[in-house]
Amino acid sequence: MIGSGVYAASSMLLSLVVIKMVGASQGGIFSIAITLSQMLVYIAYFETRTFQVTDSTNKFTFSEYHTTKIFLCLIMILTSAVYVFVIQQYYLEKAIIVFLVCLLRFQDGYADVYEAQLQKQGRLDLAGKSLAYRTILFSVSLCVSLLLTDDLILSLIVSNIFGLAGVWIFDIEVMGVVGKISITRDMEKVKQIIVSCVPLFVGVFCWTYILSASRIAIDGNMASEFQSYYQVIFMPVSVINLFAQFLFRPLLPRFAEDYNSKKYADFYGLLRKGIAGIFVLTVICMAGAYVLGIPVLSVLSGCKLDDYRGELVFLVFAGGFNAVSFTFYYILTVMRETKGILVNYLIAAFAAFVISSPMVRTFGIPGAAWSYFVVVLLLCFLFMGTIYRRYRKDIRTLN
Repeated sequence: MIGSGVYAASSMLLSLVVIKMVGASQGGIFSIAITLSQMLVYIAYFETRTFQVTDSTNKFTFSEYHTTKIFLCLIMILTSAVYVFVIQQYYLEKAIIVFLVCLLRFQDGYADVYEAQLQKQGRLDLAGKSLAYRTILFSVSLCVSLLLTDDLILSLIVSNIFGLAGVWIFDIEVMGVVGKISITRDMEKVKQIIVSCVPLFVGVFCWTYILSASRIAIDGNMASEFQSYYQVIFMPVSVINLFAQFLFRPLLPRFAEDYNSKKYADFYGLLRKGIAGIFVLTVICMAGAYVLGIPVLSVLSGCKLDDYRGELVFLVFAGGFNAVSFTFYYILTVMRETKGILVNYLIAAFAAFVISSPMVRTFGIPGAAWSYFVVVLLLCFLFMGTIYRRYRKDIRTLN
C-alpha cells in the first residue's frame, strides 16, 4: 500500500515540480510524456501481475512469468520508439523527453514481475517497500538534477541511471534472497501466459487510453501550456483512484478465495462496502477541491488556474466514477470474466476516441473534462451490468 501510494504520488509531484521549475510550455511536454508513458508501460505490464498473483494453483512458475516479462518489456521499448519518432514525429526535443520518460516507466514494467511474486508469497510488505524505495530514488534524482542543471533532458538521463540502480538493489537483490531468479526456454509456457492475459491487457490498455484520451486530444489541438493547466487540475482525480487501489489491490487474494469458495455473501458484501467508501471520499474531495484546490494548485505549479475551478470540481466528481469502474475491473478479473472486460473496455475506448478531440477543439479544457466524464460513466455502467449478470448466474448455480 505504501509503495502504491508513493508511486502514484510521484507522478503528480514530479509533474508539479517540473512545471514549476521549467515553466508551463516545457512542463506541458513533460506532462504529455507522463501520460503517454503511463499508457505504453501497460505493454510491459500486460496485466501479468493480476494473473500472477491470483494464480493460486501455480499453473506457471516464476521463471516463466519472468521470461514473459522480459519479452514484453522489449516490445514496450520498441513500441515507444516507433510511436514517438515515427508515428507522432515530434520535434527532436519533445521526442527525446517523451522517450526518456517512457524508459523510466519501462523500469516499472520490468520490476513488476518481482513485486508480483513477493505479493504472491505473502510478502506484500517487501513488494511495497521495493516499489517505494525505487520510486523515491529516481524521483529525487530527477528533481535534484533539474535543480542543479536546469536541463530537463540531462536530468531525465540521470534519473534513468538511478532508476536502473533502484531496480537492481530493491527488486532483483531482494527477490534473490527469498527465491530463485531464472528464465525458461519453454516458449510454449510464455505463449500461454501472454495469450491468457491478452483480454486483460487489451482491457486495461483501453482503460489507460480512456484516462489519457482527453490529454492526448489537448496535445493534438492546443498549445503545450494548456497541457500543463489540464494536467494540474486533473491531479486530484488520482487521489480517489489511489484510494481504490489501496483498498482493493491487497484484497485481491481474499476476493479470489471468497469467490472460488462460493462465499458470495461475503464477496459482494465486501464489494458494497468498498464502493460506499469511494463515494464518501469523492464527496469529501469535491468539497476540498472547491475550497482549496485552485489556490493550492496555483501555488504549487506556478500556473494561473483561477478560470478552472468548475472544471477541477467536475473532474474530481468524474474521478469517483473512474475509481468505481476500476474496482469493478478487479472484481471481474477475479470472476475470470475476461470477455466482458474486453468488450466493455473496447466500447468505452471507442467512445473516447470518437468524442475527445471534437470536444477539445470545440470547448477547450471544459470539453476535455466533459469527454472524460462521459466515457468513465459509460464504462462504470457497462461493468456494473456485467457483474450483475454474473451475480444472477452465480446465485442460480448456488441454488
